[in-house]
Amino acid sequence: MKWIKTLIIMVIFILVILFSLQNSKEVTLRFGLYPIQDRFWDIPGLPLFLIILCSVFLGVLIGGIGDLYQRFQLKKALRQNEKMIEKLSREVETLRGSGIEPPSLKREE
Repeated sequence: MKWIKTLIIMVIFILVILFSLQNSKEVTLRFGLYPIQDRFWDIPGLPLFLIILCSVFLGVLIGGIGDLYQRFQLKKALRQNEKMIEKLSREVETLRGSGIEPPSLKREE
């Protein structure tokens, strides 16, 4: 199983290298709105593959942070539910030990 993981990582690495070689043209990255023609917002001479790979990495990072937040929220809800189950289980055991009959769920006709 470990060699399959290594093989997949190698294939992805080779694909990234091929992508980088085919998209090595330099481009200028511009920030800001169209009417603003300030050179301060330009970053000249960046390879296209670097911009694309950084964008993908940033998207994965933002998605991962969102996923971690959701996991923590679910774990918090799970802990609260487990505490409630434990509390209700103790209450049921207390009621069973006191000799109180639970209400009948059957309808009397």
